[in-house]
Amino acid sequence: MPGAQDPAPVRDLDWGPEGARAFGREVVDLWAELLERLPELPAGRRLTVEQVRAAVTRPVPSEPTPPDELLAYLRTLVFENSTYMGHPGFVAYISGAGTIPGAAADLLAAGLNQNVGGWRLSPAATEIELHLTRWFGARLGLPDTAAGMITSGGSMAGFMGIKAARDDRAGWDIRQDGLAAGPPLTLYASAEVHDVNARAADMLGLGAGALRLVPVDRDRRMRLDALREAVAKDLREGHRPFCVVATAGTVATGAIDPLDGIADVCAEHGLWLHVDGAYGGVAALTDALRPRFAGIERADSVALDPHKWLYTPHSGGAIVVRDFARLHDAFGLEPSYTHEDKAVTGRGVDFYSHGPQFSRGFHALKVWVSLLAHGWDAYQRRIVHDCELAAYLDRRVAEHPELEPVGRQGLSIACFRYVPPSAPSRGERESYLNDLNERLMTELQWSGRVFPSNAVVDGRYAIRCCIVNYRTEAEDMDALIELTVGIGRRLASA
Repeated sequence: MPGAQDPAPVRDLDWGPEGARAFGREVVDLWAELLERLPELPAGRRLTVEQVRAAVTRPVPSEPTPPDELLAYLRTLVFENSTYMGHPGFVAYISGAGTIPGAAADLLAAGLNQNVGGWRLSPAATEIELHLTRWFGARLGLPDTAAGMITSGGSMAGFMGIKAARDDRAGWDIRQDGLAAGPPLTLYASAEVHDVNARAADMLGLGAGALRLVPVDRDRRMRLDALREAVAKDLREGHRPFCVVATAGTVATGAIDPLDGIADVCAEHGLWLHVDGAYGGVAALTDALRPRFAGIERADSVALDPHKWLYTPHSGGAIVVRDFARLHDAFGLEPSYTHEDKAVTGRGVDFYSHGPQFSRGFHALKVWVSLLAHGWDAYQRRIVHDCELAAYLDRRVAEHPELEPVGRQGLSIACFRYVPPSAPSRGERESYLNDLNERLMTELQWSGRVFPSNAVVDGRYAIRCCIVNYRTEAEDMDALIELTVGIGRRLASA
């Protein structure tokens, strides 16, 4: 064009390597200070939404925030308005402590900024993710065809497994023709299954009610007789059963469904076996705990969460499928703008065609680097130790006259409640104990020393301790006992 001039450079957003070094050093120093102070910091605080919102929200500025002010803001975020899942006393919601090599790897992954949706955009990242999930499959006892993907967590891993099951076992081209082209589909899980599986059924258009909740036995494990009855009933009524979701480590008590028996039922009826191992699945990778998961090697898909029991930073779950090709069957598409002749280019798998996301971060690196840095033997020792700590807590609870185990201790979970001598012996006893222990659990979280969560088992409100934290030791279990009894006595006498 006549008179056109080249646009002047605009480099306001490009800090360059020196800016990266300067800001990066400050952030790494802040992180190191957090690790240094972590044992003395409160695991949780008594914060309100108004307090936190006032502290961390501000208008987006028109001009750059000065570096000193920016670092001061980050200090407020880190040291005054956060809950610390890496604190030794954090034994709550199955969230790992976050490995140090994993956090450093996550910084590098963010710096590389690869889109692990297409191989050409992320060659090394794609191959690391495939290698990692193949290793998961091998440790689970799955065949060489097994592989998968790193997901945002167990919710997405479960969704992908159930989607693959639906499309593989429906009996018609459900991706093309939809649900209305065939009979109603049903799937099955124990009454203790995580609620995200019902949400997966909802998101897949089946409706949450398509997930039949099967009764459990005294140990909170799926009853095989009840599963067979539920499948037979649906067949009589014209439904098409397609999948069983077996739980390998329930959220409340760590119970493991009878995986081998469930696999037999699936084989009898041609059902897909999906194992929800978001919590316990990593334990099945260990030599010592693997016998508890007999039958997991017969699964068609397994969900597990490295950001839980491999302790890696959020977020990073995993779906491993017995035949990796089934993920392509469930999610594959071939847009013209990504077409290539791989026989010519020699490139590998494009993950965008094996899952619901086109754009994906390099979440596998923090898991892979953590395994490389620590070695598998160290991981196995620590995972077993977590289970030993939960058993230790359970024994101490059983020995204490004012404490009572709730449910059977399983894997690295122990549940209990405070029962004061003054508790009613009948009538309103359960209601009284539930209210008392609910208030007690909240005050334990406010205490700062320990941070448990809760479970409700057979109508009993329990204080729940779940150890997936490599900083937690027996002294933290002792502190939990001491604080529970101390706070419980005060509340009971109020």
